[in-house]
Amino acid sequence: MAKAESNSSGHTTIGGRVLRSRARTATLDESVLNQIKEHQRELVKQKQSQGLKRFSGEGGSTRSLNEPVFEKFESYRRESQLPTKVEELRIMVDHRAQSIILPINQFAVPFHIKTLKNVSKSDEGEFTYLRINFVTPGQLSGKKDDVPFDDPNATFIRNVSYRSTNARHFDDLYNEINEMRRVAAKREAEQKEMADVVEQDQLILNKQRPLSLPEVFPRPALEGKRVPGNLTIHQNGVRFMSPLRQDQKIDIPFSNVKHLFYQPCDKELIVLIHFHLKSPVMIGKRKTKDVQFYREASDVQFDETGNRKRRYRTGDEDEIELEQEERRHRHMLNKEFKHFAQRIADASNGRIQVDIPYRDLGFNGVPSRASVLLQPTTDCLVHLSDPPFLVVTLSDIEIVHLERVQYGLSSFDMVFVFSDFNRAPLHVSSVPTSSLDDVKQWLDSVDVCVTEGAVNLNWGAIMKTINDDPYAFFQEGGWGFLQTDGSDASDASDSESASEFDSELDDGDEESTEYSESGSDFGESEESGSEPEEDSEDEGEDWDELEAKAARDDQKKRRDRDDLSGSETEDVKPRSKKSKGGFK
Repeated sequence: MAKAESNSSGHTTIGGRVLRSRARTATLDESVLNQIKEHQRELVKQKQSQGLKRFSGEGGSTRSLNEPVFEKFESYRRESQLPTKVEELRIMVDHRAQSIILPINQFAVPFHIKTLKNVSKSDEGEFTYLRINFVTPGQLSGKKDDVPFDDPNATFIRNVSYRSTNARHFDDLYNEINEMRRVAAKREAEQKEMADVVEQDQLILNKQRPLSLPEVFPRPALEGKRVPGNLTIHQNGVRFMSPLRQDQKIDIPFSNVKHLFYQPCDKELIVLIHFHLKSPVMIGKRKTKDVQFYREASDVQFDETGNRKRRYRTGDEDEIELEQEERRHRHMLNKEFKHFAQRIADASNGRIQVDIPYRDLGFNGVPSRASVLLQPTTDCLVHLSDPPFLVVTLSDIEIVHLERVQYGLSSFDMVFVFSDFNRAPLHVSSVPTSSLDDVKQWLDSVDVCVTEGAVNLNWGAIMKTINDDPYAFFQEGGWGFLQTDGSDASDASDSESASEFDSELDDGDEESTEYSESGSDFGESEESGSEPEEDSEDEGEDWDELEAKAARDDQKKRRDRDDLSGSETEDVKPRSKKSKGGFK
């Protein structure tokens, strides 16, 4: 059995290994935990009052954040704009006007493509039926929100059906209508995606030679061959220019920069300057809010084996020299990029501040596809080393909820709920449980509300409920449903575990009494063996007396065993004689 020793430093040595004692750290963590709980109660009250004030209508905010907007569609402004073939009173598809023209009661009636719900075609005998369904109030559609109407009580056409013996013509109409619906949906999605792309301020170039950072690569990369270029500082922004084509450039005005980061190459492969923008920009065919310029920290090294220098060096001088050179190179890169980032901040006249990630406070997590190192900064939580980048502004966070916080699990999840409730919550999964206390302390230090729970929540349904009526949400308690009284839960769990432990002890006592009352030989030997120990403790017998007593016991057991074996042999001998006589 391994012997456990305790030293004055609070460490425990078991089997030659030194383990830290958790007794003192537990008390310290408990005091810090109490401070965090008290601060979190104040933050939750503050968020509750801010939410009621924000959505009460006094501050100009609406009660619902997702009120649908009625949209009007206009196919033709005048009758003269209709195609000339409408006189034939046939079903027509006008791609230019994104409409279909249907003959109804000897009139050509146009319908915009967005008023169509779906189109179906069926064959019955010699006829082919074409059924066109429209979007009308009161339908059970698959959309999340009902389509608003100017006057829902008006009379609507729900569907129109046509039949014809020309099956080929209806097949062409069916394909044309569906193709136009697909193109219209794609165009609408592109317009929605580009809605937040605004026209940036025109860059004012410096007449004199601008400050430049040479040999840097942009991310996202420009179209064409990957080559480094120069990043220059101008009067109201920065510009990256490709050396191959003058039309390939990236302009970033200071007015569109939300955060500026500088990340050194310590324990990294690259050194970088990162711009997080207020409004996205188009780089090539990509829309992005994060633009980065970096340079690789390690150059290609050649091993000079076999040369003249190698003949006079028999040790590791070359490797040591290469390591020293790499350290000097990294130090120069950090100094160059940090100086350039500071010059950018100076050129912005105080509108931009340089932020540096704190690697010591970083923790691992999965914000998108792979586990990455998330590093806090003064104002953000970032991951800048590899795309996809992550920049979370702390001032935009409403609350952070920690999920799957259970005893025995090796990881937990983080959910960032933003103050803009229309913005989907950000999920960071598989954060190691060893980082739980550090994450909670960091979030509490930057005045962010933190709650935790044992299960994953359906945030889609939660955010829909909030957006339907945010004022009612805060009236009913707001984020209080996420708070769990950890002390009560822990006390309850402790009491349950204690009761279970007591019941196990009671069962064990009953089993032990039954076992002792069974009168087994093993129990008797234990009792006989325990009596000398009690006598030795009470009477104070020395070792000689104990050895003599043990020797007498051994002799007694030996005599009993010999007597038993002798009696058995006497019983066997008469039987053997009788058996011999029987054979004769």
